[in-house]
Amino acid sequence: MPRAQLKFTEQNAAAAGVCPPDDSMPLAIALVALGLLLRIHEAWGTFLNPDEALHFFVANRASLGAAYKASLTMAHPPLLIFVLYGLRDFGHSELILRLPAILTGTFFCSIFYSWLRRLFGAQIALVGLAFAAILPPMVDVTAQVRQYGLLLVFIIGGAWYLERALAKNSPKLMLISGLTLGLGIFSHYSALLFVVTLGLYALLRIQIGKTSGGTVLAWIAGQSFLFALVVFLYLTHISKIKGTTMAEQAFDGWLRKSYFHHGSDNPLTFLVTRSFSLFQYIFGQLVLGDLVALLFVAGVILLLRGKIGSAKLTRAEVAVLFLFSFAFNYALAFLDLYPYGGTRHCVYLSIFAIAVVSACVVSIAGASTLRGLALTGLILVFSFVFRTNHAPYIARADQSRTHMIDAVHFISDDIPSSEPILVDYESGIEIGHYACNQQPISYDGSIPGLLVFHCVGHRIISTVPDLWAFIPSTFLSEWNSLVSGGYLQPGQKVWVLQAGWMVKLDEQLRTDFAEFRDLRTQQFGNNIRFFQLTAGQQMPSAAAVSHP
Repeated sequence: MPRAQLKFTEQNAAAAGVCPPDDSMPLAIALVALGLLLRIHEAWGTFLNPDEALHFFVANRASLGAAYKASLTMAHPPLLIFVLYGLRDFGHSELILRLPAILTGTFFCSIFYSWLRRLFGAQIALVGLAFAAILPPMVDVTAQVRQYGLLLVFIIGGAWYLERALAKNSPKLMLISGLTLGLGIFSHYSALLFVVTLGLYALLRIQIGKTSGGTVLAWIAGQSFLFALVVFLYLTHISKIKGTTMAEQAFDGWLRKSYFHHGSDNPLTFLVTRSFSLFQYIFGQLVLGDLVALLFVAGVILLLRGKIGSAKLTRAEVAVLFLFSFAFNYALAFLDLYPYGGTRHCVYLSIFAIAVVSACVVSIAGASTLRGLALTGLILVFSFVFRTNHAPYIARADQSRTHMIDAVHFISDDIPSSEPILVDYESGIEIGHYACNQQPISYDGSIPGLLVFHCVGHRIISTVPDLWAFIPSTFLSEWNSLVSGGYLQPGQKVWVLQAGWMVKLDEQLRTDFAEFRDLRTQQFGNNIRFFQLTAGQQMPSAAAVSHP
């Protein structure tokens, strides 16, 4: 079929609400299958990171009601906790616990392809599918026990059903779109930003299209449902975690760069640096991310000028669909309401970022699908070979499940039961999951202000969630409190364990304090470490502790 005739056929088919058949489907299926295999490989053979273990810890309760109550201490809605609670009957292995993310991440790729194909045709859709299925950060974020697979599949599902509903004038499909977006909000709060963008886009489509009254009423009903859901979540959860220590630690700690700090940040500099960092995160490499960000800018200009993409979208629709979400997220970060930048919390923006970049790649490649896929492959290879890892990060070799198994054996076989183990909260969640054989953990309340539980015949003393990971000053403060309070007896041997992302306490103590120059560490990989102290041994002075 001549190219002009094929293009005309695709546009007519899109106008009728269907995707035309073409020879790209076998390649699309192969890319989805490759994405599935990459996610399985990523999930295979590694122990859970601290966040993953924490999610299962919250879900691993005696009843669904107890799991929901525990989920209210988290920063995310409860859908993943419900899924993990129900999944326990099928096993506790890492692969099983990661399976919901793997499957939803794979389905996301498939629906993303269908959505892009409906908007822009098969060539752009294939490029976008390749990025979504293969980019290392997109694989990672949907191969862990996290909310992002659920988030991505439900919000892209809502967008896909919206396009079908508008094309077919179907109230039923419009209602399904609203319900699907509701599941996205129930998965992760960033879905709210996507829903606002999609709502404005739908308003534009409804105004300029020939949308039936029934379809409009169904859209209003869906928006009302979403509003009610947000009100419910705000009253029962969001309002309760605002201003908590967890929120303050995120703002001042690991997400500090992604919030605007008045008095020290420049608004324009913040916008540019955080926008570029977003593309660096999505495409997994610093230089590549900067180049791709420029492709995004070029792609938006070409879309606005009608040089690429579907003739269905007006300039206003392009601007709302592919630019508003970035501006909205930036505004929320400026108001200290939601982070913006190179963080997984903004992964929902990958939908718009990849779509526009894919359109630009196809424009550069011209009419040749082969050239477009070759350029896409070059970008993907560069992302894999020169990948930049974002903190927090554990090298795959250090996260080998074998290391965790050996660490548990070390506790049970080499540490006497009379010698307690002191951990920070991160490490307590990790070792509690594995040493307690994935059973629910109960704290005995024997030490005020700390969490004490028992695994493999050992007493484990953990800090509370507010002290996620030890640094020298916090560790020495907790140690001195335990000794002075009589919870550790003079001469008693105590093991200190760190497992997870932040495990440099032993190195910091040796470097900062003469009292620890001869401190010996037992390691299992680089991210599981034990060292032994004796209650009553000489410790740094108070002045040294306060200024380590």
